[in-house]
Amino acid sequence: MDILTVVVTVLVCLFGSGGIVIWVLNRMAKKHDAKDTSAKDLKELKQALQTLQRGLIMCLENDCVIFHALKTHQINGDSEMQENKMKAYFLSLLEERT
Repeated sequence: MDILTVVVTVLVCLFGSGGIVIWVLNRMAKKHDAKDTSAKDLKELKQALQTLQRGLIMCLENDCVIFHALKTHQINGDSEMQENKMKAYFLSLLEERT
């Protein structure tokens, strides 16, 4: 057998049986699946960060209400409004988990 016959035989075996084609398609499918799960994970992470950001902002607002009440030595309607905000926030966290 000469080298040309060997090369042709190997090429026919690889491409004729579809071995490389199946391998390439399988590789492309795996990459596509990984991109889909990565996009979903990034979306969930973004939502979690936004929820955390809302909570941190609410904590700062709570501090402002508390310090204002301490400075003026009186309780006004701000603390009740802030309490309602906190309840709504925590209830939204429970709804997201279910």
